[in-house]
Amino acid sequence: MTMQVWNSAMTTALVSHLLQSTAFAAVAWLVTLALRKYPARIRFIVWMIASFKFLVPFSLLTSLGAHWARPSDHPQVRVAVYTLIEELGRPFVPTPGYTGGHAATPESPHFPVSILGLVAILWLCGCAVMLTRWTLHWINARRVVKDATLAREGREACALRRAEAEMRSRRVIPIVMTSRAIEPGVFGMFRPVLLWPERLSEQLDDLQIDAIVAHELEHVRRRDNLVSAIQAFVESLFWFHPAVRWMGSQMSEERERACDERVIERSAQPEKYAQSILAVCAFCLESPLACVAGVSGSDLKKRILRIMSHRSGVALTIGRRALLGAAAVVALTLPIGFGMLRGQVEAGAKPGGSEATGVVPKYEVASIKPASSDEGRSLLHFTPDGTSIQGVPVHMLLRFAFGVEPDRIIGAPAWSTSNRYDIEAKVAAEDVPKLEKLKAEDRGAMLLPLLAERFNLRYHHETRELPMYLLVVSKGGSKLTESKDPTPSPSPNDAGPGRVPNGPLGLHGSLRMLPGRIESEGSTLDMLTHALSGPLGHTVIDKTGLIGKYDYTLQWTPDDAAMPMPGGPGGGPASASGHESNVVEAGGPSLLTAVEEQLGLKIESTKGQVDVIVIDHLDLPSAN
Repeated sequence: MTMQVWNSAMTTALVSHLLQSTAFAAVAWLVTLALRKYPARIRFIVWMIASFKFLVPFSLLTSLGAHWARPSDHPQVRVAVYTLIEELGRPFVPTPGYTGGHAATPESPHFPVSILGLVAILWLCGCAVMLTRWTLHWINARRVVKDATLAREGREACALRRAEAEMRSRRVIPIVMTSRAIEPGVFGMFRPVLLWPERLSEQLDDLQIDAIVAHELEHVRRRDNLVSAIQAFVESLFWFHPAVRWMGSQMSEERERACDERVIERSAQPEKYAQSILAVCAFCLESPLACVAGVSGSDLKKRILRIMSHRSGVALTIGRRALLGAAAVVALTLPIGFGMLRGQVEAGAKPGGSEATGVVPKYEVASIKPASSDEGRSLLHFTPDGTSIQGVPVHMLLRFAFGVEPDRIIGAPAWSTSNRYDIEAKVAAEDVPKLEKLKAEDRGAMLLPLLAERFNLRYHHETRELPMYLLVVSKGGSKLTESKDPTPSPSPNDAGPGRVPNGPLGLHGSLRMLPGRIESEGSTLDMLTHALSGPLGHTVIDKTGLIGKYDYTLQWTPDDAAMPMPGGPGGGPASASGHESNVVEAGGPSLLTAVEEQLGLKIESTKGQVDVIVIDHLDLPSAN
């Protein structure tokens, strides 16, 4: 079970996250190209956001938005927009359109368990190597700083104090002297220390020392070591992704360039600054320490040319800053907004949708026993304080709870269609008023927690191509008679065994189902398609374009005409009174013929992508 969940849900989520983050990085690259004439610190921020995006899946933000979702007054527009965004959000799997009732879920990519295990082991080994290497670099740098000598006076310490005063820094940064021939740099994320080679000052004058110290203080002000540590963590997790490493190199280059620009802005002698960088590069006999923000950077020639030409980028105007800020806000709020839209759609797709007046209550007590009668009768009756079920198989309860046809329940055990149960379920006294305002599909959905608790039901959604039927108008035209009485006579709380209610219970028509017979009083064709799906064994979709409510009687001879026909949704149960016969005489028309001759409609076979419920686990009911 665990591996199945990983194989479907987790694989899809990971691939989606990688694709979304890669697309985000591509957009960031285009933004940096547009900002190439502006200060490097702006491009650095863009690269930093793109890199850190790999740590923040959009699904977290969309979940937050879904938590804040409220019902919408424009459900059709909402569903259309959601379907489009969902399609774009899953570029590697085609997403079927929204079908109502249940949102279609893209079928997850499946891979052999052995391949998944091998990939997971390879990824963990790569992460371990990357994290170990970074940790060793950090320990080495810390050892160098620990072996250095604290300097309280001297030209370097005086330059550091002057630079802190000019930058109005509230933090006093210690400076330590090392005998190693390395470049100066800042070590530490929260308590930074300036590491300075002892013999370097012999090759620099006071102005050059001031320039290098100012450069290092910029690293402190910008918290570059902390950002570099987070970037190292990102590269460790996504070591296999070339874009992550490339973004890391871009961040390093823009970081040094941003510090150069700030030093140039503060100093009137860029020549001295360029000379100091060249002197540091000439002095260093060792490679730069990892985990230390130093002075040197890539492409020294271009860097010196930028410094000598005093190019620090075009200043951002207020309008351009506002535009960049707006883009950042959109990048953050767009997935949250999508989450709110998804929450609204899913709220509308739940039984009852936005018309439900409150939270669907749960049954407080429930009694489940094997059926007391072996006559084959099925009864599902809504009582004022709960539901009374007699002789109903679990498979029928699943269909009613999910609001789907029998062919859309996949993987249920064989006993779910043979074992029948009597169930008496009641809600708490304070929830009784809520039941009167619920739709039939809401009442059906109330069975799901009961099935999960007492039958250990576990399931997931998939999209599969299944045979289905289309209900269309025949060539001779419809023979249906529009209903003159919009209010049906049956009891509004009777959702079965022989009725298929629609909308708020008993308000939008009634459809009685008997073996080989369907009687309609003001029902819609959508109700007829649900009724026909049972005998036909597959989903029936209304394509007639008829939106009225109709009175009619449809009568045919079932294939098993001499056998009792079990009841429930899609079946042909006897009524609660038991006056109707469960036996149909042979010799009448078939169902397909009866639909065309008696209703002027036609049933055509086809195939299509539909949302199915895959049963992962189902047990016999627990004791009362």
